[in-house]
Amino acid sequence: MINFFFHKYKKFKFFYSVIRNIEKINLINPDYIFYSENKSYLKYSYPLLKLLSEIYPNRVYYISSDQDDKVLDLNIINICVGSGFSRQYFFNSVKAKNFFLTTTDLGNNILKKNKHVKNYIYYFHSPVSTLKQYMNGAFDNYDTIMCNGEYQINELQKSETLRGTMKKKFIKSGYLYFDYLKERINQSEHSDEILIAPSWNINELNYMNENLEELIDEVLSKNFIVRFRPHPENIKRSNVIINQLKKNFCNKNFILDDSVENKYAMEKAKCLITDNSGIAIEYLFLFRKPVLYFDDVDKIHNQDFDKYNISMIEDDVKNKFGYKFGKNEIKDIHSIINNSIINFKTKENQIDEFINKNFYNFGSTDKFLKNYFSNY
Repeated sequence: MINFFFHKYKKFKFFYSVIRNIEKINLINPDYIFYSENKSYLKYSYPLLKLLSEIYPNRVYYISSDQDDKVLDLNIINICVGSGFSRQYFFNSVKAKNFFLTTTDLGNNILKKNKHVKNYIYYFHSPVSTLKQYMNGAFDNYDTIMCNGEYQINELQKSETLRGTMKKKFIKSGYLYFDYLKERINQSEHSDEILIAPSWNINELNYMNENLEELIDEVLSKNFIVRFRPHPENIKRSNVIINQLKKNFCNKNFILDDSVENKYAMEKAKCLITDNSGIAIEYLFLFRKPVLYFDDVDKIHNQDFDKYNISMIEDDVKNKFGYKFGKNEIKDIHSIINNSIINFKTKENQIDEFINKNFYNFGSTDKFLKNYFSNY
């Protein structure tokens, strides 16, 4: 009974601190607020937080539901609002001129817009299409979208026209995470691992590719070191399966990598095996190494995507640069890995042309945005 009341007291005390923080924020009505679900998304926010904190020191707020998700090396203000009711209360009550999120479906679920926020801004944590791997209407309620390339503007504008949704403002920013990686990667790192990084998929049992165990087992049997990196949504939704994989392969050259940062995993990998994850594009274009696509299952979260008659960039990348294989070829994985390396060398010189055609400000997104927000 004592523990019960103590738990209730701690929850009440935390909620009271959230209310007090909202009151302080609302007195200021700040220019820039960020919200993050957890620390795994910080790497996508960091370049933007850095440049805004340089322009507006101690005037940028970083709000998170994760107690461990903090930015301590920049001149910003960190606040935790938790999850559940305290987070809902924050979203319903906070005042701000610009509210940055990389959370989709704003207004379509428990996270609502409120009239006291002038401008809700979305920035991407993946370089994929907006139509296929996101739910229908995922971006409808944002006022402004920071777009990776022309392909996203074309998709979003066509969606507005076909579905009669709110017109948005588009910033031709580029993909911030490209900048983040380009600044930090160590190209001299010895590459001797096979990185397996699946996407999460609402159409799959347990939200994960059902053939992963067989694939991992076969790669390990060929004396490769396997680094398995589950998607953050898999860590949240499929933890039982992930722990089972860890248990099954505990005595082999198997590394379960659930760290927040994925840069080291990509540096160590001689090639990447995925199904539909956006990490394929990041790995290809920054590390210039081959991607193998386990191609039996597509990731389609929007069943209306084919009505747009638009080629999806993740499919373009897969078809142009990837090496595809199916379930019936898993036993040949050793030769598939070797062939992918040979095959990739014939296409590597086409990467720069593809980047320049499809992405804004590659490697200089931060400079573009610093100029943009300095004159905002």
